[in-house]
Amino acid sequence: MRTVDPTIILLAIIGVLYLVTLGVILKRRSVREWPVGLLVLYVVVSLLLTLGAPGFRLGWPPFLAADVLERVLLHGLLLLSLLFLHVGRSFLRLGGAGWGWWALGVAWMAAAVALNGNLVSLPEEVWAGNGRTLVVRPWTVQRQGLGLGVLVLGWGVFMGGAAVLTVRGYRQTQQPLHRNRITYWSLALGLTVVGGALLFTGRDLLGAGLHLLGVLGVAYVLLTYRLPDVRQMGRQVASYLIIALLTAIIYAGGFLLAEYVLQSVPGYNPLLLGAVLALGLALLLDPLLSLLQRLVSGLISGPGYDPRRTLREYSMSISNILDLERLGMVAVGLISEAMDVRRGTLFVVHYENGEHSEADGTGRFRLRSVRGMGKRVPSGVLAFESPVATYLRLKQHPLTQYDIDLLPRFQRIAPEERAWLDSLDMDVYVPIYAKGEWIGLLGLGPKASGDRYFDDDMTLLSTLADQTAVALQNARLFDDLKARNTENERLNEELTAANCELARLDQAKSDFIDIASHELRTPLTQVQGYSDILGEMIQEQTLVPESGLQLVQGVRKAARRLREIVDLMLDVSQLDTETMVLNAAPTSVGLIMNMAVDNWAASLEERQQTITVEGLSNLPLVTADGKRLKQVFLHLIQNAIKYTPDGGQIRIIGRHLGTDDLPEEQSVEVVVADTGIGIATEDLGRIFQKFYRTGDVMSHSTGRTKFKGAGPGLGLTMARGIVEAHGGRVWAESPGYDEDTCPGSEFHVILPVQPRCLDSIGLDPFMAAVRAEHRQAFPSLQ
Repeated sequence: MRTVDPTIILLAIIGVLYLVTLGVILKRRSVREWPVGLLVLYVVVSLLLTLGAPGFRLGWPPFLAADVLERVLLHGLLLLSLLFLHVGRSFLRLGGAGWGWWALGVAWMAAAVALNGNLVSLPEEVWAGNGRTLVVRPWTVQRQGLGLGVLVLGWGVFMGGAAVLTVRGYRQTQQPLHRNRITYWSLALGLTVVGGALLFTGRDLLGAGLHLLGVLGVAYVLLTYRLPDVRQMGRQVASYLIIALLTAIIYAGGFLLAEYVLQSVPGYNPLLLGAVLALGLALLLDPLLSLLQRLVSGLISGPGYDPRRTLREYSMSISNILDLERLGMVAVGLISEAMDVRRGTLFVVHYENGEHSEADGTGRFRLRSVRGMGKRVPSGVLAFESPVATYLRLKQHPLTQYDIDLLPRFQRIAPEERAWLDSLDMDVYVPIYAKGEWIGLLGLGPKASGDRYFDDDMTLLSTLADQTAVALQNARLFDDLKARNTENERLNEELTAANCELARLDQAKSDFIDIASHELRTPLTQVQGYSDILGEMIQEQTLVPESGLQLVQGVRKAARRLREIVDLMLDVSQLDTETMVLNAAPTSVGLIMNMAVDNWAASLEERQQTITVEGLSNLPLVTADGKRLKQVFLHLIQNAIKYTPDGGQIRIIGRHLGTDDLPEEQSVEVVVADTGIGIATEDLGRIFQKFYRTGDVMSHSTGRTKFKGAGPGLGLTMARGIVEAHGGRVWAESPGYDEDTCPGSEFHVILPVQPRCLDSIGLDPFMAAVRAEHRQAFPSLQ
């Protein structure tokens, strides 16, 4: 009668267990999930290799030689190591598909097949030593041994890679639940490595059994969400062993001590003594064991906390806090102190409606972080339909980051929301509700002890969140009140500033009316007076040519003054409506400035003021409207004459800005400086506004003689508009206003050589006339 090898029966049983494991996997998870698909493939290959071992022993299939089947099994171990590496990558949630590892695995498998199948026609003896080494006898390297070495080395590389990734993942995560999961994975990894090593050495039964345990461990870790806590189980086992040992010592010590003391007593009966001692120890053992259990638990697990005391202190500490920042610090600080938490924060939740209505699903929750413990974390936004927001607003239970990472219901989280949650590096989130509304969130980091949050911790945190609800609601109302008060203060300040501006504009309007009436009245009076005299002389027939010519010249002068005032107002209106047309052409700034200075020669002589021009002749030509540029300099020189006392000095300085390497970046600067009364600091930004004047609007000359060129307060406004229309800038600088010391002021004008704001450049008629008049004086303009 032929006997069956027990090893074959045991390997067959292991194969059946693989089939059961495969059925459980397919029942609990979908193969469409990438980690589960890899796990199914890993189990199928393991099953085939396990069933192949009995076939190898029985000589089946008959068409394969025994050595060929053995090589197939060894190649299968290399394939299993590659699959295990990728199952580990999926388990550790590493990004990417790991194509580099796949390519390396395929290449390594191809090299092993080529060596073992002698596809490259290598000799059986690949390398032979000559015995001149430390080894006395000659040695050789066989082709089959080299192929086996390649298989073992590849298996070691892939299993080593899985081990390195596991260690790295354990070090990078600080969350106890993830670390606990990786611990289980490490145990499965160890069993798989030992089992594979035994299979390579030919110990099929023991190796297959350990490999089966490794596969069961991998399947258990991937399919089970709530894994028992390894640290807690270790502490419980250690506590149980220590208490059992102490109990045995107490029993044995009591019996030995009693026997030693009472053995010389007459009538000593060991049985009676044992019964009395057993009764006494039984009565005292329960409180003694409770005491020992507390001492051992404190020694192993560290000092705990009293939930009742923590709840009482928490309620008393936060009840009267109205400041959100202080509430966050106190609340998180008390929880951190009780549970030994490293960091935490308090979030205030604000719901923002969608575009249509509150229930359209397009709203969002804005979570504003307040100060807690540790570094301040960024605020975030959760969509109304976000799985995290849905859970927190409907489930009155804490949510762990472990749940967010692994539960299928949270896989639809938006990438930006997941990135924000990852940046918080929290371990548990405890929602806070008030009247059924989600108003806050407590985020707590990992414990310093490395323990997870147990069920008792979660219950206490939910209770503390309920205690926080009233205080947080009051603090939110107080914070909203402060925000509204701040907003009201800001609005009041803006209203005050607006009222001041309106008052200033009203005053400017009144000033403009006064100035306009004053400026227009003089030439109108002159026109009317000359006209009346001319009419009387004609009526009386006393008009002589000389007298008539003087009267006509007076009328013309007054009319020109009227036209200047009206043209200035029209130009400012064109600037406001952006309808001013510029005739741009290459223009000499020095030439335009000389023309402007000549225009005020009579006023300078009357006021006994001196004016000097420096550096303008060396400036390059600028593309500008010469007529408008002359207006700018006329107004700046007029302003300097008007606010400079009699006998004062005016300097006009030109500078070239930029380099020849970048013509488009070149510009010229013209500075008009005076020794006048200066400008108050608060007026430096206002003097370019329309109708704005400092001091007495009817008397703007600070010298002994009133300046006759005072206008309606539009000169600087006109100058700024023209300069900015050319793409330049103009501003004023002054140490301050003082009529006694006359600190003076400076007006800076910067004009680009080639302004980009001008659409086209043509021939400026004004500059053409100027060129014709000054060809000999300025040859460079020809």
